[in-house]
Amino acid sequence: MKTIAYFVTDSGFGHITRSTAIIKYILESSDYNVMLISNRDQINHATIGLRQYEKRVSFAKADTDANPVFYPNSLKVDVEKTTESVQGYIDELEDNMFDLYWLMKGIDICGVITDLSVLGIMIAKKIGVPCVGISNYTWYNRYKKFGLSDAILDFYKSWFDQLDSLLKFKFSDDMSGLDCPIENVGLVCRDVDQTSSGDFKKRFWPAVYLSVGQVEKKKEKFNINFPSGTIVATGNIEVEGKVHLVKLPPRLSHTQDYIAACSFALIKGGWSSVSECLILGIPFGILEQGDSEDEELCNMLFEENLAFKTTEDELRSFDIKTMNIKTTTIKHEKFKNDAPNVAKRLIEIIENVN
Repeated sequence: MKTIAYFVTDSGFGHITRSTAIIKYILESSDYNVMLISNRDQINHATIGLRQYEKRVSFAKADTDANPVFYPNSLKVDVEKTTESVQGYIDELEDNMFDLYWLMKGIDICGVITDLSVLGIMIAKKIGVPCVGISNYTWYNRYKKFGLSDAILDFYKSWFDQLDSLLKFKFSDDMSGLDCPIENVGLVCRDVDQTSSGDFKKRFWPAVYLSVGQVEKKKEKFNINFPSGTIVATGNIEVEGKVHLVKLPPRLSHTQDYIAACSFALIKGGWSSVSECLILGIPFGILEQGDSEDEELCNMLFEENLAFKTTEDELRSFDIKTMNIKTTTIKHEKFKNDAPNVAKRLIEIIENVN
């Protein structure tokens, strides 16, 4: 059976959630098997999310990306340490590629899809099969924005330019300067289990979804005034005040079920969380953190009035009435889940190049 190798960056957790949404439709709309390559945490998550397809999905562990380094308790990039991290990864990349190549050598790989990882492009070229990229940003453009060296930028550009096609999600960052073919696609989201989400909504409504990333590392508690309501929180957030708290376990594989059951969400501006809110039609606010890697996305959402801004001070002590008023100031537009069409297009490109 022919197999599509699907590489997922291990930089950030939203990449694996959107990838499992797409992989599901690849499996349902074709006879291909899928081999998913990423690090241990991402694979553990995908194993749960794709368990019903276990006979057609295999996994391989690899370091699929370098990770940007941030200043403590911040989403501001430490350029010096990020440069060291990226250069160290580049120095070991060829050895990592050959290790993975020998592991995959006996598998009938017909094409490679990569969510951002240059390792996937290198493997595709080594095997001699088509390679399609899909992302909301590229490391070339992001590292350029961070101010990394020309040598690093040239390395990433040279590999991204070898993609047979790059699918660019809606609300993507700037991808100018690349020479590979680029086409636009929509938003993607994991399907909601209506039974699970409906049960939660029945038990805990009204509820607010709270997932604000790095701010969780700070020691101050959230003082929330939400009588008779529920806060659904990710991470190690400490909450006090008049509110019922439901803490979700780390790396939960179906957070979309909880988002769908809430009246609105307060999130860090990661693309996958934003996409889920927009597709599910859940109003949301984004924690404003200034110069962060998601700044381009957040600015687009604010400009189109699809999200409202909130600050750490507002989150640390907020009244539900005030937040509810904020939700009325934005568009409650519901976007289509384009995962089925994205999966179809990925397959078409691989088959047409072949």
